[in-house]
Amino acid sequence: MMDRGLNKNEIQYLMDHLAPLYSGAKLQDFLVTDKSALNEDKSGCASFYIPGSVYPLKIKEVSRIGEMPVLFPCSTTNEWYTVEGNLIRFHHDILKSAFYLLSGYQEYVNKDLDAHGRFPWESSIQFKLGITHKPVVNYYFEVILEAFEKFCRLNELDFKKRERAAPLLFLSHDVDRIKKYTLRNLTISILQLVGIKKGSSGFSRQLKIVSDYSKGIVLFRKNPYWIFQKMIDLEQELKITSTWFFLEKTKQDNSRYHFSQKKIRDLIAHLSKRGHEIGIHGTLESSTEQQAMEGGVKRLNAVCKRPVSGIRQHFLKYNLLVTPRIQSAAGLDYDASLGFAEQPGFRNSYAYPFRLYDFDNQETMDIWQLPLNVMETTLIDYMGVPVDDFPETIQPVLEEVVRFNGLFSLLWHNCRLDEEWNPGINIIYRQLLKKIMQSGFVSVTGRKAVDEFISGGASGSSL
Repeated sequence: MMDRGLNKNEIQYLMDHLAPLYSGAKLQDFLVTDKSALNEDKSGCASFYIPGSVYPLKIKEVSRIGEMPVLFPCSTTNEWYTVEGNLIRFHHDILKSAFYLLSGYQEYVNKDLDAHGRFPWESSIQFKLGITHKPVVNYYFEVILEAFEKFCRLNELDFKKRERAAPLLFLSHDVDRIKKYTLRNLTISILQLVGIKKGSSGFSRQLKIVSDYSKGIVLFRKNPYWIFQKMIDLEQELKITSTWFFLEKTKQDNSRYHFSQKKIRDLIAHLSKRGHEIGIHGTLESSTEQQAMEGGVKRLNAVCKRPVSGIRQHFLKYNLLVTPRIQSAAGLDYDASLGFAEQPGFRNSYAYPFRLYDFDNQETMDIWQLPLNVMETTLIDYMGVPVDDFPETIQPVLEEVVRFNGLFSLLWHNCRLDEEWNPGINIIYRQLLKKIMQSGFVSVTGRKAVDEFISGGASGSSL
């Protein structure tokens, strides 16, 4: 459990993520992490000292400075750093704290999985420390840059913090289901009701599902899942351009359509024409099988006007050691899967795009991560939040994104605007998007989000 200090590559990983946030003198040129090296330097050279902790994370020993946890304390001092002449001296290993959260280290060492093969929220340090709604790494970086700005002033060095103009909204839709009232859905729901097939709903809810499907088929009700034009029109009205992740049909529990179907090809063409981005919703098997990933990307590219660059894994099924390598090898540039299914917030405690760390090869992963902050299924199914309380529930996360002019990632399935199951959901959805845009957010697709944060703001960075 990290019973050592950070090595050179791990420190460089953090320096690369800090680089887009400032310009001028380079922090790594003055950074010292070995106290003996600091003491041996008698030349009076300016140093930016951050001690390296060799102790593992112990939850009971985590202290706090303000609201921020000190994961790897190195003294009893209740402040991050002090200024001593032209030296900045940190009292705790803030770099190791940032690395632990951002890199995905906890998922590398913690092999707990839920029923869907995912890293569970209750196994996370975010849950254990009550910091799920805080982008703690952003706060760490803020402290580091504040100290480095003082250091540069003291030593007459150039420094300028890069301020982002506005927070960004990354609205996305996973297209899992496109038709509700089918004999197949009815049959499966009946089998689940009588216990022949495993289901996730209780008896009363399952009975309601059977009744709903039966009435829909018998009464020829309008399909509430094929509402794409309504969603597109709303987004156009609010000046939102979103990303749509399409999921193909396989033998596992994925979608019930193929990319090659005319109806899907026409929908993809229409979305592209309206300026939306098309991404792939990786099948369950694609999270661990290279052939499944590459085949899916190839088949979706065959019906898209431009090559697909983004992905979100179905059911958020993601293996930290395997999935990012598979995605990158398939030619994808970014992933949007890393959020907790059970709770809104920041799975890697960061409000900007970032990259994971490859612990086996001791290097930065190639593919970018767009953190998933809120999924409507989290609110509806996992938390049981009443529809009217959605805005209040996600407000703490929104406020943190606004504080850092970060990226707010909101996932809303087309099949989750069904009034039969969630009365008033369409009104709340509209109100929520309208409130976000009126709060000063700028809408971006996933591809544009990567460009905005990385290509546009990281000139000269090795990221």
